[in-house]
Amino acid sequence: MSKHVFCSDLCLERGEPLAGTGDAPKRVLMLAWPRGKWRVPRWESVDMSPELSKALHEAAKAKLHVALVDKVEAESRLPTLHALPENIYADFTDETELIAAIRDYIAGGVFVGTRDTRPTILCCTDSRRDACCARHGFSTYKALVRIADPNKFNIVQATHLGGCRFAASLVVMPQRQRYGRMTAEHAEGFLDAIGRNDVYLPTYKGRTDEPQPAQVAELAALKWAAENGVATTAVALGGKIPEKAQEGDRLTLEADVLGARLSIHMHAQDFLVQGNCGVVAEGGGDITLRWCIDEVVAQPKAPAPS
Repeated sequence: MSKHVFCSDLCLERGEPLAGTGDAPKRVLMLAWPRGKWRVPRWESVDMSPELSKALHEAAKAKLHVALVDKVEAESRLPTLHALPENIYADFTDETELIAAIRDYIAGGVFVGTRDTRPTILCCTDSRRDACCARHGFSTYKALVRIADPNKFNIVQATHLGGCRFAASLVVMPQRQRYGRMTAEHAEGFLDAIGRNDVYLPTYKGRTDEPQPAQVAELAALKWAAENGVATTAVALGGKIPEKAQEGDRLTLEADVLGARLSIHMHAQDFLVQGNCGVVAEGGGDITLRWCIDEVVAQPKAPAPS
C-alpha cells in the first residue's frame, strides 16, 4: 500500500503563500449534526431525511455556506440552527419547521430566535472531505476549546470550509475572517486577538472581498507594524492593482502606517495547486497565479506642509 501524501505538506514544500486567500462566506447556515454522521456531500449525511437533504442542497445552490457542526464540550449543547452574520440561533423539534426556517433564510429572511453576542469560530475537522483537516483540524479545535471561555467564544467543529491544503482551516464570524495553517500552539494567541476584535497575524489569510494583491500588501504592512512596535489595525493602501497578471510580473503598492510610508514589493508566481488529498492521489491540480512578497521598505512620512 502506498504512503498517503498530504496536500498540506505539498503546499508547504512548494512555498505557496497563505496571504491572499482570505475570502470568507457572506452568509453561513450552521446545522447541528453529529460528526460521526457527516458525509460528502454534507446533505447526504447519515440519518438526514430526503426533505432536509433537499433543503440543505437548495441552500448550497443559493451560494450560502452550509456547515454541519458539532462540539465536544460536555457542559453545553449546540442549537439546531444558527445563522451568520446575523448571529441568530434557534432550536426546532419539528423538522417541517426547521426546513421552513432554512428556506426562509435562503430567501433572505431570518428565522425567529436568540441573538448570540459571541464571535463564532468554525474549525474544519471534516475527515470525510480531506485527511489534512482531520490531521490538523481536530487537534487545533480541541486546543481552542480547552482554553477558551465559552461565555466569550462559540467554537464549533465544522464540515468542509475550503482551503484543505492550508489545514487547519478556520473561519471567524460575523467578522468574516479566514485563517489557515492553524495548530494547537496558535490557540492562545489566536483567542487573545479575536477577543480584542483584532486579527491574528501569524495565520491570517487576508481581508475578505479585496483583490489578492491588496490582501497580500495589507497583511505585509500589518506584520511590519507589529514587528516594529507600531500598534495599528488600519492600513491605507495606494497604487494601481492590475486587472490581469502573469508569472514574473512585479508590483509595488504603497501603505501608510502611522509615522511611516511603506513600499511593498511583490511578484506574481505560478504554483501547482492541489486543493485536497484526493486531487493529489489522482495526480490532478491547477496552475494558479499567486502574489508573493519580495520586501517591505519603510520611509518616514513627509511632514504635512505648514
